[in-house]
Amino acid sequence: MIIILGFLIGAILGSLAKALADRSLKNRSFLGRSNCEKCKRTLSVTDLIPIFSYLFQGGKCRYCKKAIGLEYLLVEIVMGGVVALLFFQSNFQFSTNFQSTQFLFELIFNIFFVTILAILFLTDLKEMFIPDRIVIPGIIIATVLLALNTLYKIGFLYNYLSLDPIGKFLLPPHSDYFYRHAFAASQPFLGAGAAGLGIAAFFAFLVFITKGRGMGGGDIKLGMFMGLGLGFPGAVIAVILAFISGAIVALIAVAAGKKGLKSQIPFGPFLILGSLVVLFCGQQILTWYLHFGS
Repeated sequence: MIIILGFLIGAILGSLAKALADRSLKNRSFLGRSNCEKCKRTLSVTDLIPIFSYLFQGGKCRYCKKAIGLEYLLVEIVMGGVVALLFFQSNFQFSTNFQSTQFLFELIFNIFFVTILAILFLTDLKEMFIPDRIVIPGIIIATVLLALNTLYKIGFLYNYLSLDPIGKFLLPPHSDYFYRHAFAASQPFLGAGAAGLGIAAFFAFLVFITKGRGMGGGDIKLGMFMGLGLGFPGAVIAVILAFISGAIVALIAVAAGKKGLKSQIPFGPFLILGSLVVLFCGQQILTWYLHFGS
């Protein structure tokens, strides 16, 4: 049941991601009703039900009968599958204890993370464009969410100790126990920030030495967002996977005559795919690497 709920939420977010991506590419406002790209007719709620509306209408606009791109259906299905998998992996249970609260935060944060990535994947793949009005708010919101969760963990620790007869003696000025554990609780946030800044700086260096031929400013901001979403070392693994997969695809394209040696290939989609691999398999990859290197 929880997986079905995840799929439905993902399909809705997939529809939203496609709409925001299209509006970003056309420099349109994110506000206002959706309309048919062909006849410009304003669409009703029943025209916008993810997956179902497309299938029920035979992939055509209900008003002008012109074909609607298969891309809409594919984005909704893929996002549905991705979010369903997040629900499956979250171990979330409806409870009010601290552990369940952390599972819920991680689930919500990861859903937000993949939704932003979906928008950026579509814009960069189609136009080699990573819109600031998507990625910059994404960075800000991710930072705020991580900071608030860190404060929540520290506050929970302080409250827990203050209510315990023995725990009171672990608080300042009796002991440095609280300071040490508060610092440990902040490590994921600090690590994510450091990873984001490090990757952004690395990409900025590449942009500088290549004069923007290999990647652009959008990739720098995407690198920052990846760092916040995956932390360390997950974000670094995602970047490595992106470079490897990007190089392989570029070589295949050149060998097949589809691209020349000086042709540009958007790097953002590889960064995003690498991020998704790490999001779902990052621990297994790290474990394999450590075992392989030992």
